Amino acid sequence: AAAGLAQRGLVPIVEVPYAKYLDCGFDQFAEIAVMHWLSDGRQANGMVVRMQGFDRGLFGGNFHTHNWLPLLPGVDVVATSTGRDYARAMRHAVRQARAGRVVMMVDATYLLNLRHVHGRDEAWLTSYPEEGGELAFDAVLERPDDSDAVRRVACVTWGTGVVAALRARELLDENVALDVFEQPCLTWSVEVLATALAPYDAVVFADPCKPNQCPLLRVVSELQETGTLPRRWRLAAAQPTYNPLGRDLTFLSADDVAEAVKTVQPLLL
Repeated sequence: AAAGLAQRGLVPIVEVPYAKYLDCGFDQFAEIAVMHWLSDGRQANGMVVRMQGFDRGLFGGNFHTHNWLPLLPGVDVVATSTGRDYARAMRHAVRQARAGRVVMMVDATYLLNLRHVHGRDEAWLTSYPEEGGELAFDAVLERPDDSDAVRRVACVTWGTGVVAALRARELLDENVALDVFEQPCLTWSVEVLATALAPYDAVVFADPCKPNQCPLLRVVSELQETGTLPRRWRLAAAQPTYNPLGRDLTFLSADDVAEAVKTVQPLLL
Protein backbone atom coordinates (compact mmCIF):
# COMPACT_ATOMS: atom_id res chain seq x y z
CA ALA A 1 0.00 0.00 0.00
CA ALA A 2 2.80 2.42 0.89
CA ALA A 3 4.57 1.74 -2.42
CA GLY A 4 1.38 2.48 -4.31
CA LEU A 5 0.78 5.72 -2.43
CA ALA A 6 4.38 6.81 -3.02
CA GLN A 7 4.09 6.14 -6.74
CA ARG A 8 1.02 8.35 -6.83
CA GLY A 9 3.10 11.21 -5.43
CA LEU A 10 2.17 11.00 -1.75
CA VAL A 11 4.66 10.58 1.13
CA PRO A 12 3.51 7.65 3.27
CA ILE A 13 4.84 7.12 6.79
CA VAL A 14 4.70 3.40 7.54
CA GLU A 15 4.31 2.30 11.16
CA VAL A 16 5.96 -0.99 12.16
CA PRO A 17 4.94 -1.48 15.84
CA TYR A 18 7.86 -3.79 16.68
CA ALA A 19 11.11 -4.37 14.80
CA LYS A 20 10.59 -8.15 14.71
CA TYR A 21 7.29 -7.69 12.88
CA LEU A 22 9.10 -6.51 9.76
CA ASP A 23 9.99 -10.18 9.15
CA CYS A 24 6.40 -10.74 8.03
CA GLY A 25 6.63 -8.12 5.30
CA PHE A 26 10.31 -8.27 4.54
CA ASP A 27 9.95 -9.26 0.90
CA GLN A 28 7.77 -6.23 0.18
CA PHE A 29 10.19 -4.01 2.09
CA ALA A 30 13.12 -5.37 0.09
CA GLU A 31 11.26 -4.76 -3.18
CA ILE A 32 10.74 -1.11 -2.21
CA ALA A 33 14.45 -0.73 -1.47
CA VAL A 34 15.55 -2.50 -4.66
CA MET A 35 13.15 -0.46 -6.80
CA HIS A 36 14.65 2.78 -5.52
CA TRP A 37 18.25 1.58 -5.76
CA LEU A 38 18.17 -0.11 -9.18
CA SER A 39 16.45 2.87 -10.77
CA ASP A 40 19.04 5.24 -9.27
CA GLY A 41 16.21 7.08 -7.52
CA ARG A 42 14.16 7.60 -10.68
CA GLN A 43 11.35 5.33 -9.50
CA ALA A 44 9.13 7.44 -7.25
CA ASN A 45 8.64 5.40 -4.07
CA GLY A 46 9.82 7.77 -1.33
CA MET A 47 8.55 6.97 2.14
CA VAL A 48 9.46 6.93 5.82
CA VAL A 49 9.30 3.66 7.76
CA ARG A 50 8.98 4.15 11.51
CA MET A 51 10.59 1.08 13.04
CA GLN A 52 9.35 0.94 16.63
CA GLY A 53 9.80 -1.55 19.46
CA PHE A 54 13.54 -1.88 18.89
CA ASP A 55 16.26 -2.97 21.32
CA ARG A 56 16.44 -2.85 25.11
CA GLY A 57 13.29 -3.68 27.09
CA LEU A 58 11.74 -6.15 29.53
CA PHE A 59 8.32 -6.54 27.93
CA GLY A 60 7.48 -9.18 25.35
CA GLY A 61 10.81 -10.95 25.08
CA ASN A 62 12.66 -11.19 21.77
CA PHE A 63 9.62 -10.40 19.62
CA HIS A 64 9.27 -6.96 21.23
CA THR A 65 12.96 -6.17 21.81
CA HIS A 66 14.48 -7.31 18.53
CA ASN A 67 17.93 -5.75 17.96
CA TRP A 68 18.65 -6.46 14.32
CA LEU A 69 18.29 -3.95 11.47
CA PRO A 70 17.86 -4.55 7.73
CA LEU A 71 20.57 -2.40 6.14
CA LEU A 72 19.62 -2.75 2.48
CA PRO A 73 21.01 -0.73 -0.44
CA GLY A 74 18.54 2.03 -1.21
CA VAL A 75 17.43 2.59 2.40
CA ASP A 76 18.73 5.29 4.74
CA VAL A 77 18.57 3.99 8.33
CA VAL A 78 18.53 6.57 11.15
CA ALA A 79 18.59 5.85 14.89
CA THR A 80 18.84 8.82 17.26
CA SER A 81 19.24 8.75 21.04
CA THR A 82 17.17 11.76 22.21
CA GLY A 83 13.68 13.02 21.50
CA ARG A 84 14.99 16.35 20.25
CA ASP A 85 17.26 14.71 17.69
CA TYR A 86 14.50 12.29 16.68
CA ALA A 87 12.23 15.20 15.79
CA ARG A 88 14.99 16.91 13.81
CA ALA A 89 15.88 13.67 12.02
CA MET A 90 12.23 12.97 11.21
CA ARG A 91 11.90 16.36 9.52
CA HIS A 92 14.93 15.58 7.38
CA ALA A 93 13.61 12.08 6.64
CA VAL A 94 10.26 13.42 5.41
CA ARG A 95 12.00 15.98 3.20
CA GLN A 96 14.22 13.27 1.73
CA ALA A 97 11.20 11.00 1.21
CA ARG A 98 9.52 13.77 -0.77
CA ALA A 99 12.59 13.68 -3.04
CA GLY A 100 12.13 9.92 -3.54
CA ARG A 101 14.37 8.35 -0.88
CA VAL A 102 13.35 5.47 1.38
CA VAL A 103 14.19 6.28 5.02
CA MET A 104 13.83 4.07 8.09
CA MET A 105 13.56 5.84 11.46
CA VAL A 106 14.43 3.49 14.33
CA ASP A 107 12.59 4.12 17.59
CA ALA A 108 14.29 2.40 20.56
CA THR A 109 11.85 1.24 23.22
CA TYR A 110 14.19 1.99 26.12
CA LEU A 111 14.67 5.63 25.12
CA LEU A 112 10.97 6.51 24.87
CA ASN A 113 10.54 7.33 28.56
CA LEU A 114 14.16 7.72 29.64
CA ARG A 115 14.74 10.76 31.86
CA HIS A 116 17.99 10.11 33.71
CA VAL A 117 21.50 8.96 32.82
CA HIS A 118 22.98 9.05 36.34
CA GLY A 119 20.74 9.00 39.40
CA ARG A 120 18.00 11.61 39.06
CA ASP A 121 19.90 14.06 36.85
CA GLU A 122 17.16 14.41 34.17
CA ALA A 123 20.00 14.58 31.65
CA TRP A 124 17.92 12.92 28.92
CA LEU A 125 15.06 15.43 29.01
CA THR A 126 15.32 17.63 25.93
CA SER A 127 13.42 20.61 24.56
CA TYR A 128 11.50 20.41 21.30
CA PRO A 129 13.66 21.72 18.42
CA GLU A 130 13.04 25.09 16.87
CA GLU A 131 10.93 25.19 13.73
CA GLY A 132 12.86 24.14 10.64
CA GLY A 133 15.77 22.54 12.49
CA GLU A 134 16.86 19.26 10.89
CA LEU A 135 19.45 16.56 11.56
CA ALA A 136 21.17 15.68 8.28
CA PHE A 137 22.33 12.19 7.33
CA ASP A 138 26.00 13.13 7.62
CA ALA A 139 25.66 14.56 11.15
CA VAL A 140 28.06 13.42 13.88
CA LEU A 141 27.06 14.48 17.41
CA GLU A 142 29.87 14.91 19.91
CA ARG A 143 29.60 14.49 23.69
CA PRO A 144 33.09 15.23 25.01
CA ASP A 145 34.11 14.10 28.47
CA ASP A 146 34.76 17.22 30.60
CA SER A 147 37.47 15.35 32.51
CA ASP A 148 41.07 16.59 32.41
CA ALA A 149 42.31 13.00 32.13
CA VAL A 150 45.48 12.52 30.08
CA ARG A 151 44.33 9.29 28.44
CA ARG A 152 41.43 9.90 26.05
CA VAL A 153 39.48 7.23 24.21
CA ALA A 154 36.80 7.83 21.57
CA CYS A 155 33.54 5.87 21.56
CA VAL A 156 31.49 5.68 18.36
CA THR A 157 27.92 4.59 18.95
CA TRP A 158 24.21 5.18 18.24
CA GLY A 159 20.78 4.73 19.83
CA THR A 160 20.84 3.16 23.27
CA GLY A 161 24.60 2.79 22.95
CA VAL A 162 24.97 6.52 23.62
CA VAL A 163 23.47 6.15 27.10
CA ALA A 164 25.55 3.02 27.77
CA ALA A 165 28.71 4.91 26.80
CA LEU A 166 27.90 7.89 29.00
CA ARG A 167 27.28 5.58 31.96
CA ALA A 168 30.50 3.70 31.23
CA ARG A 169 32.45 6.85 32.14
CA GLU A 170 31.59 6.22 35.77
CA LEU A 171 33.24 2.79 35.57
CA LEU A 172 36.59 3.93 34.22
CA ASP A 173 39.80 4.92 35.96
CA GLU A 174 39.91 8.63 36.81
CA ASN A 175 42.86 9.03 34.44
CA VAL A 176 40.77 7.91 31.43
CA ALA A 177 38.32 10.16 29.59
CA LEU A 178 35.71 8.78 27.18
CA ASP A 179 34.58 11.12 24.37
CA VAL A 180 31.35 9.92 22.78
CA PHE A 181 30.57 10.34 19.07
CA GLU A 182 27.11 9.54 17.77
CA GLN A 183 26.43 9.01 14.06
CA PRO A 184 22.64 8.56 13.85
CA CYS A 185 22.53 7.65 10.15
CA LEU A 186 23.89 4.11 10.09
CA THR A 187 24.15 3.87 6.32
CA TRP A 188 25.94 7.12 5.49
CA SER A 189 29.57 7.89 4.63
CA VAL A 190 32.03 8.10 7.54
CA GLU A 191 33.88 11.13 6.13
CA VAL A 192 32.78 13.50 8.92
CA LEU A 193 33.37 10.84 11.57
CA ALA A 194 36.87 10.16 10.26
CA THR A 195 37.76 13.82 10.75
CA ALA A 196 36.41 13.74 14.31
CA LEU A 197 38.47 10.63 15.15
CA ALA A 198 41.72 11.98 13.71
CA PRO A 199 43.18 13.08 17.11
CA TYR A 200 42.57 9.68 18.75
CA ASP A 201 44.83 6.67 19.04
CA ALA A 202 42.11 4.44 20.51
CA VAL A 203 38.40 3.97 19.79
CA VAL A 204 35.59 1.69 20.93
CA PHE A 205 32.63 0.99 18.65
CA ALA A 206 29.61 0.38 20.91
CA ASP A 207 26.84 -1.24 18.89
CA PRO A 208 23.40 -2.17 20.33
CA CYS A 209 23.05 -4.98 17.76
CA LYS A 210 24.49 -8.49 18.02
CA PRO A 211 28.15 -9.05 16.98
CA ASN A 212 27.46 -10.57 13.55
CA GLN A 213 24.80 -7.95 12.72
CA CYS A 214 26.44 -4.70 13.82
CA PRO A 215 25.97 -1.66 11.56
CA LEU A 216 29.21 -0.25 12.99
CA LEU A 217 31.22 -3.03 11.36
CA ARG A 218 30.66 -1.20 8.06
CA VAL A 219 32.01 1.93 9.71
CA VAL A 220 35.12 0.07 10.89
CA SER A 221 35.66 -1.32 7.39
CA GLU A 222 35.32 2.06 5.70
CA LEU A 223 37.65 3.73 8.19
CA GLN A 224 40.17 0.95 7.61
CA GLU A 225 39.95 1.31 3.82
CA THR A 226 40.53 5.06 4.00
CA GLY A 227 43.42 4.78 6.47
CA THR A 228 41.55 6.70 9.18
CA LEU A 229 40.87 3.92 11.68
CA PRO A 230 42.65 4.61 15.00
CA ARG A 231 45.45 2.14 15.80
CA ARG A 232 43.70 0.58 18.80
CA TRP A 233 40.03 -0.36 18.44
CA ARG A 234 37.47 -2.78 19.86
CA LEU A 235 33.84 -3.64 19.20
CA ALA A 236 31.39 -3.84 22.10
CA ALA A 237 28.02 -5.34 21.15
CA ALA A 238 24.92 -7.07 22.47
CA GLN A 239 25.10 -10.75 23.35
CA PRO A 240 24.84 -13.20 20.40
CA THR A 241 21.56 -14.74 21.54
CA TYR A 242 17.81 -14.05 21.70
CA ASN A 243 16.43 -11.63 24.26
CA PRO A 244 14.52 -13.28 27.14
CA LEU A 245 11.33 -12.03 28.74
CA GLY A 246 11.76 -9.87 31.83
CA ARG A 247 15.57 -9.58 31.78
CA ASP A 248 17.99 -7.20 30.07
CA LEU A 249 21.24 -9.17 30.37
CA THR A 250 21.55 -9.71 26.61
CA PHE A 251 21.65 -6.03 25.63
CA LEU A 252 24.68 -3.76 25.29
CA SER A 253 25.54 -2.37 28.73
CA ALA A 254 27.80 0.23 30.33
CA ASP A 255 29.93 -2.64 31.64
CA ASP A 256 30.45 -3.92 28.09
CA VAL A 257 31.62 -0.49 26.94
CA ALA A 258 33.88 0.00 29.96
CA GLU A 259 35.56 -3.39 29.46
CA ALA A 260 36.23 -2.57 25.81
CA VAL A 261 37.71 0.81 26.77
CA LYS A 262 40.07 -0.86 29.24
CA THR A 263 41.51 -3.03 26.45
CA VAL A 264 42.34 -0.11 24.16
CA GLN A 265 43.15 2.79 26.47
CA PRO A 266 46.59 4.26 25.73
CA LEU A 267 49.35 3.59 28.22
CA LEU A 268 50.24 6.52 30.44
CA LEU A 269 53.88 7.29 29.64
